[in-house]
Amino acid sequence: MGLGPREIPPQSDSRGYVRPPDDAYEIDEDDKEYQQHQAVNNVLLERLVERITGRGDYGQTVYDVNPKDQFFAGALASQYQYREAQESDDAFGNIATRVAPFTMGLQFKLPASVPDDETVTINPMAKVYYRRLPTYEEQQEFGGPVGFDPEIAEDDALTPPEEDEESEEGDAEDEESGGYSGDDASLEELRPVYERVQIEAGPLTVTAGDLKQAAKSDGELPPLTDDDALMDAMETYRQDERRYREPNPPEEVDSRNADKIPEAALEDEETFETFLEQRFSGDTPTPVWDFEISLTAQYDEDDIIVSVSFVNKHGVEYPDALDPKGEEWRAFFFDVNSDVSVEETPIEPFVSDEIRNEYHYDPEMDGLGRNCSVERTDPTTIETVTVPIHEQRKYRSRETLSAPFSDFAWGTIETHLDRISREMEEAREQYESIRSEVLTDRSDEAREKFDENLEAFEKERRRFDQGRKLIQDDVGHSRAAFKFMNQTFDQMGEKYEEWYLFQITYIVMAIPDVVAQTEDIDAEDHCLDEVDVIYFPTGGGKTEAYLGLVVFTAFRDRLRGKAHGTTALTKFPLRLLSLQQLQRIADVFAQAELIRRRECPDTDEFSLGYFVGSGNTPNQLMETDEDGNLTDNISLVKEEDSRYAEKWKIVTTCPFCGEDAVKLDGDYDRMRLLHICTNDDCDEEELPIYVTDREVYRYAPTFVVSTIDKIAVVGMQRRFRTLFGRLKKRCPKHGFSGESKCLVNDSDYSRYRCDETVEEVDPVDPPSILIQDELHLLREEFGAFDSHYETFLQEWANRVGDGWDIKNVTATATIKGAENQVHALYWKDVNTYPSPGPLLKQSFYAYEDPHRLGRRIVGSVPHNVSRTYALVEVLREYADVVQHYQRNPDELSAALEREYHRTTPYGEVVDLGLPDDDSERRNAVLDILEYYDTQIAYNIQKVDSDRLQRAVPSMINPWLETRDEERDALNSVVMSGETGFDVVRDVLERLESENPDDPVDIVNATSMISHGVDVDTLNFISFFGMPRQTAEYIQAYSRVGRHVTGTVFDLFNPVHVRDRSHYTRFDRYHDFQDLLVEATPLERWAEFAVNCTMPGIFAATLLQYYDEQLESSAGRVYLYDSFREAQRAGDLDKDELLEFVKRSYCVTSDQRTEWAEDRTVDLYERKVEQEFDDIWERCMSGHPKDGYQGWIGNMIERSEDDRGPMRSLRDIDEQLPIDVDTGTAQVLNMFDRRQ
Repeated sequence: MGLGPREIPPQSDSRGYVRPPDDAYEIDEDDKEYQQHQAVNNVLLERLVERITGRGDYGQTVYDVNPKDQFFAGALASQYQYREAQESDDAFGNIATRVAPFTMGLQFKLPASVPDDETVTINPMAKVYYRRLPTYEEQQEFGGPVGFDPEIAEDDALTPPEEDEESEEGDAEDEESGGYSGDDASLEELRPVYERVQIEAGPLTVTAGDLKQAAKSDGELPPLTDDDALMDAMETYRQDERRYREPNPPEEVDSRNADKIPEAALEDEETFETFLEQRFSGDTPTPVWDFEISLTAQYDEDDIIVSVSFVNKHGVEYPDALDPKGEEWRAFFFDVNSDVSVEETPIEPFVSDEIRNEYHYDPEMDGLGRNCSVERTDPTTIETVTVPIHEQRKYRSRETLSAPFSDFAWGTIETHLDRISREMEEAREQYESIRSEVLTDRSDEAREKFDENLEAFEKERRRFDQGRKLIQDDVGHSRAAFKFMNQTFDQMGEKYEEWYLFQITYIVMAIPDVVAQTEDIDAEDHCLDEVDVIYFPTGGGKTEAYLGLVVFTAFRDRLRGKAHGTTALTKFPLRLLSLQQLQRIADVFAQAELIRRRECPDTDEFSLGYFVGSGNTPNQLMETDEDGNLTDNISLVKEEDSRYAEKWKIVTTCPFCGEDAVKLDGDYDRMRLLHICTNDDCDEEELPIYVTDREVYRYAPTFVVSTIDKIAVVGMQRRFRTLFGRLKKRCPKHGFSGESKCLVNDSDYSRYRCDETVEEVDPVDPPSILIQDELHLLREEFGAFDSHYETFLQEWANRVGDGWDIKNVTATATIKGAENQVHALYWKDVNTYPSPGPLLKQSFYAYEDPHRLGRRIVGSVPHNVSRTYALVEVLREYADVVQHYQRNPDELSAALEREYHRTTPYGEVVDLGLPDDDSERRNAVLDILEYYDTQIAYNIQKVDSDRLQRAVPSMINPWLETRDEERDALNSVVMSGETGFDVVRDVLERLESENPDDPVDIVNATSMISHGVDVDTLNFISFFGMPRQTAEYIQAYSRVGRHVTGTVFDLFNPVHVRDRSHYTRFDRYHDFQDLLVEATPLERWAEFAVNCTMPGIFAATLLQYYDEQLESSAGRVYLYDSFREAQRAGDLDKDELLEFVKRSYCVTSDQRTEWAEDRTVDLYERKVEQEFDDIWERCMSGHPKDGYQGWIGNMIERSEDDRGPMRSLRDIDEQLPIDVDTGTAQVLNMFDRRQ
């Protein structure tokens, strides 16, 4: 099949850009710290796996819990429950085989040419448990059963661990007759204790001839058994003198207290043993362990498909068989495993024809699992795996081509840029040279994809060279802007020292696009009319790539004469994402501002705008409701101990001095909410940050950080035009206005008036760059609505900016079908960057590290217990392991030395390099553990999150309290879409704090955590079932393993077909993950979409364009009277307005493209015209009865059946008015004050 895509290419290959760099094959001192974390991560994971399977010392003796509840991974139940359900025709029988399976096996292929006399050997393995009586010491340590909440655990198909239940009536009867009520402290439960027995059956054999003979008939072979192995296990049980016996109490002892121990019996060991001998003298429960190996064979063209299954036979004889309920140990098998070896003939893989078209991926699959996964350990051996672990290597930027900020900032720029250009040419030649190796046995489609990717890389090289030349020739101030950008990042401190190769390459290759906005550059030398999609794994540095381009462009704006105004807008789909990114952006722009003061002192300061809506920060400083009641948000901030001052503070660390010293204050004179640095040693005080919509409009910040929903405001808010450079006046106190007066002199500030003299200013260019982060989230109707507004912004910029084209940049870590999505969103062609190399995760830009693991991804299916109970067990056992090692660091050190002094695949011995001194080694180990003591629990449904939140205090913490060693209770915090803005910020601060007063142990999260959470100490995440989309899964698990090796624990839902498929094909599912990302569903031409967006697009043309053009002559055309007057005077022509709207929807004849059928566009054009005519008629049909002066929104939305402009892109459903009466209002206000 050619070069193996899953393997790291050898260092001996002279082609350095199709393998890791030379130094990556060695482990040096810089790697030691990472290897230490990686080793600790592995120890923690191994201990956790032992605790859910019964492996290792932990599972030898089990206390206080039924083994079937503790060891859910790889357990096989009795068939009794299934047969019982079948007998009663209960649908539960179908579920029972998935949730409580009694069969586990694998399927593999042999060539039909395998010699008949060749032997196939099967080695089954399993564990069983039997109950025994506790010793005196064990009984004394017993604290009683704790940590179980039936209400929480009963969440799915099976009943969770049972506890004795008695009715209140029964208790009353006992008390009346003088019996034990169950609350008598003088009686103690007998401690449940179970011992493990290992069963190693086989070898069991069949011949290839047997398989062929069966394949020719019905496919069935006689089952294989090993009675000797079962008898050995039974003998171990019989030889244990403490094996459990049924209680045989005197007649006066209540039957419910038969197995309870009176206080007197615990006086000493001899008394206790005497009591056990007398009380527990009844029958010995006999185990009914029984299994067989079933085999089938069938021909498949030139192969034989063989199935091998380990079957728990107990219960087949239903109803005569023993019902094991309550004594499941008698009939269950645990940690079941089977390996199958062929004497000489290699096992044939299953081959996916579809994957053959993807030349980066190995299309072979070793085998298929049944209630398990599979792994081929050598060419002739395959085995079942109940807890599969997929090791995901760290994907790292290539560092052999260094790009230090300081060299670009202060040194010779050409040296580094010329070298990168030469190496890109060298890489292209290496890509070509490996073509035949990569494409051996691949399809024609794979060859086409290889050539397309090669051409994409060549295009990147050409774009880079063009940018390099512009910098060297200082076209349009490119050289100075490039130097200042690098000086900015150089001043960021030790955390940032140099660019990743893909970052600097992107910045340079995108420079021609922004320079082409103002300079005469040949069309073939730039890609301004194309959208760049930066496609790189999460945590890889995408933000810095486009942020560098923004800083370059901001400096170039100042240098070329754009002394103020907005340079770029970035849109995030989620408020959490924009909140986390803003601090990073603020830090960068603070350093850029210091350089601007030195290099461009006669221009406005660099500033940031936070433009996200009233759910996070106020839209207005003075808000008046429908009844005329005023809310003064400045006053709310200035109150002593104001919660609003904390709630609306968007950065906590001063971006200039780095101290946690930022407070929020208000200024009536300037109508501002101010972020103030209170550090006396900081040279700054007021930070250039604007957080309310009105302030953003008035100051047109250099870089505006927004949520995508806010794009709809163009159809609601005329003040938005200032962000696109449409400036007319400037007030010395209150900033810019796109109108003829200061914006403080309008209805928003009814009690405050500006008496300053405003000066005229000229309009400036629209923003150069529009950034969309997390592109994959723009989907379905949300994306369709956005697409119409995106192309409106482009058409508007074209008209007011003398043909100005906005550079669109997008970023994502998970996307499929980017070309179609970008066409729909922006009506532009697309460049996906960086292009892939010829081998998977090996390219000019980055490589997969041979030694460093990014994540270990673990899979398990809860058998015989509920999923909630299984998740609770994973969370508590992991916490217990971590806390055990925190209290016993020497044990962890010993485990590391014992298990991880090893040899790498490259022949090099790995020494973790822990300190020799005992005290220093303990401290080093404890420091590492700090990266692993916080867990994320990912829930698909909010009800699961709620249930888990209740389980922490009711099930997990009580269980931890019973441990032999002291354990800390866990603190769980919820992060969901309903979590408040200030709470989110507080949680993030606590997670990032080295010594928080209130640490976070469990982040109980929903999908909101999937984007933008970048915390080094988050390195364990468990999934409560698989997310519905592979992209969501990748985004969510990427919260861990960003800095050191992390663990992903997938707890699959056994009832869901998709979950079971991912589990049984676990390793290959994760190998193929990028291919399995679902294409983003987005239909620009959805009929419903234009119904929703047309009111807003129509209003936006009046608010943003015509009102600016006609204000001085026709008045405010977004108001009814002026609208009609302008229409009658010929200033507002229906056909011209329609043309603007049609171009905004990209349906005119000159906007047709190859990616949309003319017939489809024709239909939509007619739909646009129809909707436009309908709205035009509404606007012409008289003054609306309601609404401020016949505002455009009221003209459009005249009745309940009419749609008005969208308030946000999520404004889909019809709005229903809800009136609150006085009493309800008082209650709501009371709750509001308590928050």
